[in-house]
This record gives sequence, C-alpha cells and structure tokens, in this order.
Amino acid sequence: MPEICIERFRAGDDRETFARAMEYCRDNPGTMLTVPPGIYRITDPLARETMEHVLNGDFGQNPQRTMFNPSFAYARGIDFAGQRGTVLDVQGATLLVDGFMEPVSLRDCEGITIRGLTIDHARKPYSCGTVRMTDPSTGRAEILFDADTPVQEGTPLRLRYLFRDPVTGRDLQAGIRELHVTDPARAEVILDRQVPDGTRFCTIHTYHFRPGILIERAKNIRLEDVTIHSQPGMGIVGNRSEDVTLTRLRVVPGPGEMWSTNTDATHFTSMKGLLRFENCVFEGQGDDFTNVHGYYQAVVKRESDTVVYLREKTPDGTHAQTLDYPDPGDLLELTSHDTLHVLDSFRVVDCVPMPDEWMCRVTLDHPLPENTDGWMLADVTRLPRLEVIGCHASSHFARSILIKTRSARIEGNTFRGVQGPAIVAAAESWWYEGVCPANVVIRRNRIVNCGWAWGEAAGIVVKADADHPKGQSIRNVVIEDNEIDAPHKEHAIFCRNVDGLRIARNRVNVSGEPVVIEDCTDTEVSP
Repeated sequence: MPEICIERFRAGDDRETFARAMEYCRDNPGTMLTVPPGIYRITDPLARETMEHVLNGDFGQNPQRTMFNPSFAYARGIDFAGQRGTVLDVQGATLLVDGFMEPVSLRDCEGITIRGLTIDHARKPYSCGTVRMTDPSTGRAEILFDADTPVQEGTPLRLRYLFRDPVTGRDLQAGIRELHVTDPARAEVILDRQVPDGTRFCTIHTYHFRPGILIERAKNIRLEDVTIHSQPGMGIVGNRSEDVTLTRLRVVPGPGEMWSTNTDATHFTSMKGLLRFENCVFEGQGDDFTNVHGYYQAVVKRESDTVVYLREKTPDGTHAQTLDYPDPGDLLELTSHDTLHVLDSFRVVDCVPMPDEWMCRVTLDHPLPENTDGWMLADVTRLPRLEVIGCHASSHFARSILIKTRSARIEGNTFRGVQGPAIVAAAESWWYEGVCPANVVIRRNRIVNCGWAWGEAAGIVVKADADHPKGQSIRNVVIEDNEIDAPHKEHAIFCRNVDGLRIARNRVNVSGEPVVIEDCTDTEVSP
C-alpha cells in the first residue's frame, strides 16, 4: 500500500489541506494517508454562521426545527466521497472544529479505514456553569457560566440539561421552572428543588443536526481508536451502508467536561451486512449509545393494487436527512401500526426514489389488501447483523442499546448509571422505527444502577411498542448470565410479545419482582 503524508498537500488552512489530500486519495485507490500528531483546525464561514445563529437564538429555542431538514445548507470537513481502499492513519491528531458542521463524511466510498482520529470543538456545542443557591426555600439560584461557554439572552438553554453533584459526581434530578439570562456569564433561575451549592450545570443548544461522522452509501468501513468529544447532533450516523466495524470507538466528554454528543452517540439505519461494536466506550451523550433500525413506510397514494407511493413518517425525518427507499429485490413486511402484527410480505419489483416529494414509487410482486389505512411497510432486507461486544456505557440520557433488527448479539458489556434501561429490544410504531426484533442474544452483561429515571425495568426491556400491542411479534430472545444491580428499581427484566423466550442464570438485585413476562409464548425461565 503506497503511503503518503498529508504535509505534501499543505495549503493555506487545514481544511484546504485535507481537501487536497482527499482529492489525491480519490485518484489513487488504496492510499495510506498519514497525519502527524497535532491539532488541525477545521472551519468554514457557513459553519461559523450556523453556530452564531444558534447561539443568538435566531433559530428559536429549538433550532432542530430549522437545521434538521434536507434543504438546510451545511458545511463538510473531510469528505471521502468516491474513494476506494483509503487508510487514514491519524494517531494523535485532533480535528478542532470551529462552528457547526459535519466534520467527516464517508459517502459513496468503499474499503475505508480511519485510525486514531479525535473530533472536538473550539466552542463547545453546549454551555456549562456552576450553581449558587440564593434562596433555597423557593428554589431561586444563579448559574455562573464558564468563561469559554458564554450565553446570550436568546441562547437555547432548556432543551436538555443536567445537574451534577460536586461531591459525589452523580447526576441530580432537578428541573428549571424559570430562567433569565442577565449577562453572558450569568443566569437567574428557579429550580423545582434545591441542589448543593457548587453543583455543575450543563445544557445543549440544539438536538439533532449533522453527525460528527456520516457513513452513507458506503461499504466495508472500519473506524479504529476514533474519539468524539463533542458534536451538535449525533456522533456517528450510518445509513444505507454495508459492513461497518467500530473498534475502540470512544464517544466521551473531553477532559474536565460533562457532555459528549448532543444526542445519540451512534445511530444506524437501513444497513446491511455486519455492524460490529468492539471494546467501545460511551459516556455523557444526550441519547442512546446506539439505535439500529429500519423505517416504517406509510402508503400515501395508490396507482393499483401493486403500485404504491410510500413515505416514511418519522417526526424528525430520517437521521441522515436523505430519502429512505427499498431496492428492487428487497422484502417488505406489511405491519399494523396499531398492534405491530405482520400480515404479509412483498418482494419489490421496482422502485423510483422521489426525493423532492419525500416519497418513492414502489412496484410489488403481488397485490396489497384493498384497504391499507393503518398499515405500514418495512424493508427487512436492510437490517444488519448487530454485534456489541465488550463495550462500556455510563452516565448518559435515554437507553444504551436500542435493537430493531433480526439478528443481534449483545455480550460482555458494562452499563452504569444510564437514565433508562440499559438494553431495549423494541419496535416503535409511534416513531415509525422498526422492525420488531428477532434472534437476539443478551449474555454476560453487567448492568449497574440503570433505569433510574424511567423504564419498565432497570436492565433489559423487550416489547412491541405500539398503541395496542398484540400477539408475539418478537421472536427468539435469549437473556442469560447477566448481572443486574439496581436496588432502586422494582424490576430487572421486562418482556412482552415474545415467541421463544429463554431467561436463565441472571444475577439480580432489585426492590421487587425481578422478571416480568407478559403475553409471551414458548418461554423458559430459570434462576
């Protein structure tokens, strides 16, 4: 493999230097591009402008509504489009991003390996400060913001935030009733409960935007020893790609920080092949450490019994903000929105994507029912084989792992202090994310003090999440040899709507009934 150093492409700024290097790699497949240790500043006028609009409040108190749509213009940093076989070896190098952008884009490429890259931001996409209680009896306090994350009167400050005890380091359940910014370094607040003086506070300024790393229409992608310290959105989004391996990925706060990515650490949609996490670490992100799923598509128009127009109807659109559609030959399941019962399966004969109309025209191999109101079609061909092995997750929002695929092995992982259940296997018809999982093995995981904020159980939840779940739409689930320690929580394991459930040899410490089983068939439960 020919090896070349990025210094050969040195230009006026680091972003242009990388652009020249990427052009060379496109023209010379199989290149190893080495990057010496150091800090590489990646910026763009559009990225800085976007950040300023958010911090000024120009996009409102929920900027996602403006920024997270297919037509919103954004900047890219390092773009691998069109490359084959590139190895980017950047051990000890940090991309210091100035502004809100997509730092790394792995689009329309194959056989790419990235080693050792770190992504962080010059101005973090969140603000932190210290709380001083001024009248504990009424919850009045002031937040003294850190000098490097000042705020303005219009800065979004109440989207998602956390309070952390200065002595124990544990997150506190406290809410903000009122907030008023008095100057860039200070805000007056009324809390719904008293917190200790010196409590640390951190809040994000937007939910979803562009990911730190996009993997789209790509194949055979490997990320090794990659670290993401911050991103105004998700850490990694994978979409319509095949065979992705993440080894020793770290989505964690930077030194002395409380937050990593604003929302999910990773999120994978409409994937194929193998999706493997190995020895990864996740901490402090604003949502799941991974969510793996396809999209439910609604029938919005019919030309005939076999020719229909489909549209995914997730509240936020797809996570890559590009159209989801099946390929000819894919298998679609017809699923009830109300119950998640699967009625029939159809092979795609032809598909015409219509991105401007945000739908696709699909020809099926046999007729649909006369009335498809309340039914959805889900592409079960684009579901990866998921493996999560030897990973660690702690102190983050939502769940750790959300499984909506037909083959998954979750083994030898550690989860600690997660807001919701550590592992959830559940289709969500209300969010148009599916499908109901199958062939799931959850084995030899350690789960400590998870589910402290919500969820049916602290450790593991398996269910069809619909208005009126019916029958056994989830198949073949094994839960064995796990340790679940959550004395604050009533249940350790909750399972519903499963055909073929095996629960054995789990060591559990909870306050109530350890295992709850509802509407399951072919079950085996032992101590």
